Amino acid sequence: MIVEFFRGLGPWNWLIAGVVLLGLEVLAPGNIFVWFGVAALMTGALAFFADLGWQAELIVFVVLAVILVLAGRRLFARDRQPGEQPLLNDRAQRYVGGVYVLGEPIIDGKGRVKIDDTRWRVSGPDVPSGTRVKVVGVDGTVLTVVRAD
Repeated sequence: MIVEFFRGLGPWNWLIAGVVLLGLEVLAPGNIFVWFGVAALMTGALAFFADLGWQAELIVFVVLAVILVLAGRRLFARDRQPGEQPLLNDRAQRYVGGVYVLGEPIIDGKGRVKIDDTRWRVSGPDVPSGTRVKVVGVDGTVLTVVRAD
């Protein structure tokens, strides 16, 4: 009964599937369902003008979907170039190269330094508090420092 219903719809199956897939793109954006939806709509349009079997329609749909997905990915690929502030979300990396005054001494290779409104853990050679240190690297949330000259 259900199979007969869908057979009776003919090319409208593809148009309905295309609209459903485009609706899925709205609910789950990711720029993938849109290409399947467009491929289904194009297959439905072709089915209105050409009397193809369901196997041929399915092959047309798959070929169009693959072509559209690949073309869409290439067309809408994000540029991998850094923006105006490439270290915006990497606070620790922004401090590399900066010179700061130690608030606490570095003892056994561990200490703390206050930068702006945050106290950062530092690792480096043992030095007394008040010493100027230069940040030379980052290991997670720990700044690696050396004595600044």
